[in-house]
Amino acid sequence: MRRGQTAAAREAAIFLDRFRATIQAEVDRRMARSLPPPAFRAEIVRRFRSFCRLASIHPEAARPALDGLGGNSPTGLERAVSIAVDVACECGPEAEVAQALRELESRFRTGLRRAMQPEPREQRRRERGGRRVPNAGRRVRSAIDRIGDAYVALNLDTGLIYDTNPAAETLFALEAEKLLGRALCDLVHAEDRTQFRDLEARLDAGEDAGPLEMGFARPGGERIAVELTVSNHTIAGKRLAIFVARELGDSLVRPPAHLPLPAAYSTRST
Repeated sequence: MRRGQTAAAREAAIFLDRFRATIQAEVDRRMARSLPPPAFRAEIVRRFRSFCRLASIHPEAARPALDGLGGNSPTGLERAVSIAVDVACECGPEAEVAQALRELESRFRTGLRRAMQPEPREQRRRERGGRRVPNAGRRVRSAIDRIGDAYVALNLDTGLIYDTNPAAETLFALEAEKLLGRALCDLVHAEDRTQFRDLEARLDAGEDAGPLEMGFARPGGERIAVELTVSNHTIAGKRLAIFVARELGDSLVRPPAHLPLPAAYSTRST
């Protein structure tokens, strides 16, 4: 994506946010009782907005975040996104923004089809992996992947990221593969490193923390100010600090201070 296209993607993401209530209402009206149900329509449109924001920041890392949407027809999810873009274009964006919306829609729908209709070999791998995770773990995994706030599980014994959710990929503008197994301190902005080291010491002592403000760095050095809530958990024998982060200025409802993580829960391993 060229520089001009990146700017258009940024304007497209802003445009979607500006008209999101209108877009969602029209998606529900046009789809009526067809599948997917309203909650999943709203979720796939929200995921598309997040995809557009990520594409405007770090095009190479932009991909659909679809965890938790399994069981829905890819055709129905694609239709919801297509209607959302149709409505957005009816709201009168500039020509460059409308074109960016169409291009982003095409990329998102292609990624959606690939993710939700995997190759047979990949499907067998997922099924084998799924059998190792208790039902309670799958439910928690789905809930974590669907929340709008960034979730990061930090292994306190190694200082490395043990687990993330799609919102964390958007926040850091990095794919999960580039986050898992990475030192979280490397993602903290230089001017916030001292604060982070103090936080790590408190967490290592078994304390919880938050809400507090801290800055993280995206590729290229941009500082992103977030509000953090951190809690300690022992999962699968590992001491983990669970970070829930929200970029400051976001108007969504504040998350709970502690995520419910049953003993049966298994995260992704690094």
